[in-house]
Amino acid sequence: MAQSDSDPYNMLIELFAPIREEDFISNRITGIYRVPYHLRKLKEEAYTPQVISIGPFHNQIYRYRAGLQTMQGLKKEYSESFWQRVTAENRVSVETPLPTISEETMELIREFYGEAIGLHDASLSKLVLEDAFFILELFLRYHSNIWPSEDPMFHESFLLPTVTNDLLLLENQLPFWFLEELFQFVFPMYSGVLSVPKLTFEFFKDFNVQNISHENSDVKILHFTDLLRTFLLPQSLWHSSPQAQPPQRGNKKVKLLYSATQLQEAGVKFKVSSNKGLSGLKFENGVLEIPCFEFYDTTEALIRNIMAFEQTCCIRNGYVTDYFYMLDFLTKTTKDMDLLCDNGIVDNYVGDNNAATLIVNNLHKNILWVGLNTDYCKLCESLNAFYKDPRHIWKAILKQDYFSTPWRTATTVAVAILFVLTFIQTVCSILQVL
Repeated sequence: MAQSDSDPYNMLIELFAPIREEDFISNRITGIYRVPYHLRKLKEEAYTPQVISIGPFHNQIYRYRAGLQTMQGLKKEYSESFWQRVTAENRVSVETPLPTISEETMELIREFYGEAIGLHDASLSKLVLEDAFFILELFLRYHSNIWPSEDPMFHESFLLPTVTNDLLLLENQLPFWFLEELFQFVFPMYSGVLSVPKLTFEFFKDFNVQNISHENSDVKILHFTDLLRTFLLPQSLWHSSPQAQPPQRGNKKVKLLYSATQLQEAGVKFKVSSNKGLSGLKFENGVLEIPCFEFYDTTEALIRNIMAFEQTCCIRNGYVTDYFYMLDFLTKTTKDMDLLCDNGIVDNYVGDNNAATLIVNNLHKNILWVGLNTDYCKLCESLNAFYKDPRHIWKAILKQDYFSTPWRTATTVAVAILFVLTFIQTVCSILQVL
């Protein structure tokens, strides 16, 4: 069958022609790195895909991991199904050959990774296309909720959640701009109706705690790990927002010196912030407001990947890292975690509170600390000063020594009443003598 100017092969050739510099300038940033060894060695499984490898960093791992080897076959099936969609929607022969990516676009893709990729252009082109086809086919099936009966994603309940978590790992990424451009060119008829941002936000909706819209023009995504980070931050901290006025990071390194239970004993009250973004900590009138955070079995791995991304790409804007530093300062013992859970600040689904405490305390091992942002520095200074205020210190001593339990409170009150009665009796006796 003769190829027309509108068939997917020619459209893809157009797509993979050199991208204009003015169109690509916002994407000229390395966004996909390997996790540094000093972080990976602490918990390697947190950074390693369990069932599906995406991109060049883990493309050979399936050869010695049975789970990934099985998924290679499913990835190929998904890729072929996506190509069948393309040819069917564009009404051309399914035998239309897959294209290769142009040298210029391959250079842009290579630049997006934080190290040299040891694959020839032809091999890397095939790898990137197959992985992109897999992701887009997965998103389309999820969007339509139409799954072939033999699809393991449909009848094996563990698989889709595991694949979802794998797609969020830092080393398991494709450039987001590539997915967008690919989809727009092979499905021009979907313009204005369906897009990669819409499909992506639908697929990862459970992580979108702030209900950010995919139509928000300030949302610029480097890759899925970056999207997960964006879901956790308010718009003022998005690296792409022109209205963003993020807090600066000074030269001094301020720490919060007191744990949650110590602060509570000094009179600090804890309250869940209405702000869903992790940066929404606020201390006013003795009340510390902290955004709620949910801990699941997969949470630690995802947070570690976001923190690794901030360490390698935006260390001066490590706002997720800042939040967990604050949580670490507050959580010295399991009693502190008990307090945060009792106040609804932490929703713990990982077992007992000791497990959650260990997770929080271990997240910052080997993290290069460049100090907190200025807002958090001021917060720490205010909390430290509140605790050191003599009035609050005496209040803490009184509470701990005399009012820590109902029995102690009753005893203290009884002693006080007895003292007052004794004093009154003494005064009366003196008056009678006079």
